[in-house]
Amino acid sequence: MKKLKVNLMMVLALVIGVATMSFKMASTASTYHYTGTANPGVFADPANWQPGTSPVACNTGEETPCQITAENQMDLQSKLNGKDNDEVLAIVDSKRE
Repeated sequence: MKKLKVNLMMVLALVIGVATMSFKMASTASTYHYTGTANPGVFADPANWQPGTSPVACNTGEETPCQITAENQMDLQSKLNGKDNDEVLAIVDSKRE
């Protein structure tokens, strides 16, 4: 009987561990908006992006990126790294004139 209790406790601990690990941690995604002030016209330059929502209306055109979502500055850099302007436009959340 004692061995059965020990085995049941081990199975219960395993079930709790699996259930806990199956949930994804909450995302801490941030929005960055394109300013283009550091290096105008180079969409993939992280210095052209600032944290926060855009002060300019988004979804008003197709020519310039407006906002992108990234976990942090390093995530933003990895998303933009090695991309040309057309590739950046393809991955942004919204665009503007």
